[in-house]
Amino acid sequence: MKEIINYPAEHYLELIRENIPFQLSRFGDGEVIAMKFKEHPLKENCDGSAFLPELVQPLKQIFINNYNYYHCVLDCTFNENGEQFKQFIEETCPNMQFYNGEIWQHLSFDGRIRELVDAISPYNPCFVGGKHIQKVKYMIGLDDIMFIETPSRNSFKEFDRICDNIMKLHFDGCRMFLFSAGYTSKILIDTMFPYIGHDSFLIDVGSVFDPYCNRFSRDGMKYAGKSHFQPFTNLILR
Repeated sequence: MKEIINYPAEHYLELIRENIPFQLSRFGDGEVIAMKFKEHPLKENCDGSAFLPELVQPLKQIFINNYNYYHCVLDCTFNENGEQFKQFIEETCPNMQFYNGEIWQHLSFDGRIRELVDAISPYNPCFVGGKHIQKVKYMIGLDDIMFIETPSRNSFKEFDRICDNIMKLHFDGCRMFLFSAGYTSKILIDTMFPYIGHDSFLIDVGSVFDPYCNRFSRDGMKYAGKSHFQPFTNLILR
């Protein structure tokens, strides 16, 4: 496995500002467990999504495809079944380049989320995620946005419907898609890449917008406290 490249957030923000489309997926320990390299005592991920058997091959197929976009790892990626995952990479895609995937969370916790918001807002972006993500419309600087709602859990079960909606919006002119749909985000981005990757941004933002939508889904968000996120949204965080 190649050494992980640690591009700062500015690298990606500049691409957005300069209208240079890119695609980015983030893989954490949940995705590694879901690929079922071995049996694991956990039955579901932190968002309540089950480690469905139908996820195994689509997630592995991402590495078999080895398309040319940013495949990112998180701090937790190799915590569970990490050695088996590394072996799979060595056998399947030894030349795949990996990147640091913590960039969006670092922006958020550093109080710099407006840099991302200001970069994406001119594109009239589409957010793909659970119902709560629609509250992102209250964030300061995000006025003209679209949504594709996914189930909050086990969204892969509606994969075809979500794909169809993405393609419809793309044909209508949308070129900025931001994904917050767990495992499904990664499979969606890899599936869409050959069709619309040449002119569209397909960006896995994970849970970074959750606290601005009044959902404190990670321990770090709870620790930072609601007052940390309140200045960036008109929504009253409770």
